[in-house]
Amino acid sequence: MNDLTQKSSNRLTREQEREASRYFGKHVTSAKAAVSLCFALLTAASPMLVGLRLWAQIPEIVETGLTAINGEDDSIPRAVLVFGLPGLMCVLTLISHGQLWLHQKAERLPPTPIRITGRWSIPVISVLLCSFWLARAAGEAMEFSSFLPCLLALLLILLGAHFFDCPRDSQIAFRFPSILHWETPWRKTHRLAGVCWMLAGLQLLVFTFVLGTLPWYSFVLALFLLLSEFPAAAYYAKQEG
Repeated sequence: MNDLTQKSSNRLTREQEREASRYFGKHVTSAKAAVSLCFALLTAASPMLVGLRLWAQIPEIVETGLTAINGEDDSIPRAVLVFGLPGLMCVLTLISHGQLWLHQKAERLPPTPIRITGRWSIPVISVLLCSFWLARAAGEAMEFSSFLPCLLALLLILLGAHFFDCPRDSQIAFRFPSILHWETPWRKTHRLAGVCWMLAGLQLLVFTFVLGTLPWYSFVLALFLLLSEFPAAAYYAKQEG
């Protein structure tokens, strides 16, 4: 009798764990996991472009202002600052995505640090902090307005990641009448919109980091990508009909 009670208790615990993992484990489809990982890695690595643009202005040895254990200044080579720090962010991003996927496959709730970090916290930190450190090492003044293009780009990327596998009951979604009552057009439209919005944000980051500003044609390209789901929705709805 005790064995049956123990087995029933274990089964209930396992079912509760599976339910919790679905609600709090940031579960996504394999397609969204793969696309999110690609864009997250590109986003995390993008500050390297700032370092390449400012390479000549960054000293060969960059003082960090920190002190090592032996009392000497803990300075780092220019290459480590330009490539090493964003590269480290890419590794951390890969670990975070991998942990989320492994726990999803095992239907387990990921550890709290992994759930808090999620798929996008590290790329966002990489864009903001690494670009700030690189600009500061090059002697450029960094004001809040300098971060506005980055914030806009990150917002588009995060919205695109949301749209890619957007559930029908989501508060943030494209509710076109042509796709509202059709599962396939809804899914295809949001998946295309997700990719296009992430591309729009990523190209804004690239132009900002490579040129130091946003040219007018980057906004035109972003607008084209952001509006691409309108004709796509009509096309998918026509196919369904």
